[in-house]
Amino acid sequence: MLDSVIIKNISSLFSLKIAGYIIPLITLPYLVRVLEPVGYGTFAFCLAIIQYFSIAVNYGFDLSATKRIAESKSDKLKISVIYWNILVARLLIAIIGFGVLCLLPFLFEGIDAIFFILLISYLTVLGDAIFPQWLFQGKEQLGKISIIRVISQLISIPLLFLLVKSPEDIWITALLTTLPPLITALVSSYLIRHRRWVVWCKPTFSGMKGQLADGWHLFISSAAISLYTTSTTVILGIIGGPVSVAVYVSANKLLQAGLSVYSPLTASFYPRINSLMAESKTKAVELIKYVLKLQIKITLLIGLGMYYFSPFAVKILFGEEYERSADILQIMSVLPFIIGLSNVFGVLVLLTHNYKKEFSIILMLSGLFSLISLVPLSYFYDAEGAAISVVITESIVTLLMFFTIKKYQIPVFKKFRINNEV
Repeated sequence: MLDSVIIKNISSLFSLKIAGYIIPLITLPYLVRVLEPVGYGTFAFCLAIIQYFSIAVNYGFDLSATKRIAESKSDKLKISVIYWNILVARLLIAIIGFGVLCLLPFLFEGIDAIFFILLISYLTVLGDAIFPQWLFQGKEQLGKISIIRVISQLISIPLLFLLVKSPEDIWITALLTTLPPLITALVSSYLIRHRRWVVWCKPTFSGMKGQLADGWHLFISSAAISLYTTSTTVILGIIGGPVSVAVYVSANKLLQAGLSVYSPLTASFYPRINSLMAESKTKAVELIKYVLKLQIKITLLIGLGMYYFSPFAVKILFGEEYERSADILQIMSVLPFIIGLSNVFGVLVLLTHNYKKEFSIILMLSGLFSLISLVPLSYFYDAEGAAISVVITESIVTLLMFFTIKKYQIPVFKKFRINNEV
């Protein structure tokens, strides 16, 4: 089941994850010391706010458009219509988002003190708007663009060491953080033109509206997910302050690096399973079972390693000031297994079987629960309470998805044996 195309796409997506999560770990020990807990916490708080705008720009296209491209690989005109309508829609969302960003200092006290950092960080949103990962992923052609992302990330490393020297250099850190997504976006535009994947098609209001409608449930899902991911950092910053954010985000960075090891599996198999669904649902379900078995084994190993080695890793990487990060990481060490299951249940099962509405409802309910639990847990238990809230919420997501699969009798668990050969 792991043919050369799948292996290549897993490698490519893994490279993107390395660029996004693992390579930054090289500079993280330096940044947490040079910026100090207050400075690093402020930087992380700004990035969390910008993440809301990235979610809006990405909409649900990375899943909805990937599916459409996978279904229309040989139809250049159809792909071109999808491409131009989504690109312009994303740019319009980015422009509207910039207007909202400029209003924040007038709406919320204290934002004016970090507004310059927010402005610089917003360049990341522009990069997200231009980069059509969904097109490369749908065509299963992520190879070169993944290499470019890794190279651009590597280029930023020596610049961080050379230019960031004190807590006052947060703005430089923010600027250098925006370079990799911007470079990747510009190179992707060149590759699309060079490979002649698309021709010019004038975007229309109805075309953009159709793409937005197609990705609506997935956008709502992304927004709901942000309630127990991005909002955790923002709410913790409001309740506990920048030091609490620094302690939590440092642990979360290590968690995300662990998650990035296996998350390319789901993304790589998603277009293939969508293609199989049109040919044979039985074959598609068998492939889902295969991925599920592989995911379970990998995530269990990652979670166990995270639990036992977190005190050592935190001490080496961050120093004594971040000792609490080890406790937080141990609390969250169950998340690789839980999220691994929910990714398969949600993306590979519910979405490929067109249960987008149910998928969205599950995430919205879980997001609301997260807000209800996050505030008191953060207030009474600070960063540790925020970690507990995330674990509870992710567990609810996975359980609700499991029961939904059982409700609609999708035969994923029929004759399922974890000890089967994968």
